[in-house]
Amino acid sequence: MRRKTLWAGMSGAVAIVAAALVGCAVGVRRDLSTIAPSDVIFDDQCHLQDYFDDLALGREKPPALLRSDEIQKVDNEKTLGGMSTYRFGENTSLPALRRLLAENWKPVPAEVLKTSEVDLEVRWCEKLGTRWVVNDENVEVRAAGKVVTLSSHPCLTSLLFGQPLFERRRELLGLPSLAPPPEAPPPDAGAPDLNTTD
Repeated sequence: MRRKTLWAGMSGAVAIVAAALVGCAVGVRRDLSTIAPSDVIFDDQCHLQDYFDDLALGREKPPALLRSDEIQKVDNEKTLGGMSTYRFGENTSLPALRRLLAENWKPVPAEVLKTSEVDLEVRWCEKLGTRWVVNDENVEVRAAGKVVTLSSHPCLTSLLFGQPLFERRRELLGLPSLAPPPEAPPPDAGAPDLNTTD
């Protein structure tokens, strides 16, 4: 029931992310193509709930958007899709990207996994207010002077566009509040001043 609630009204979007491609790109290590996109997120198959929790708490920063070209319907200015380039650095989600690359693709060049800055370019489409990395094109990675193409994978959608869906997942699963605990007062706060003079 909760799985259905997570994706209520989004059945058209679910069909967008399906099989991962192998082609001439870096191949897929962990194939999630047989798992429904809704289950990939609901079951946190990409292990990103902690990442999005850190984003919400300000412990992590999202990748920087370098460029975005969007296609819109002229009659209602509705966004249909586009191409976007994101930069991941030491202070902008690079550890999360490195982990996803190592877990889900093979063989990823060592230079890409060790460099301090990675640019990721994806083509995406939008359905019912949610963006999805398209599953019929490879993804381009630029790092350490190399250009590498990756087969498409649902974890890219989760990483780049999953924040509102993971917030909803947290609510549906009743996970503990993300509000940081209040700071404890100093040990002597409110204590009476015992230094009195006659």
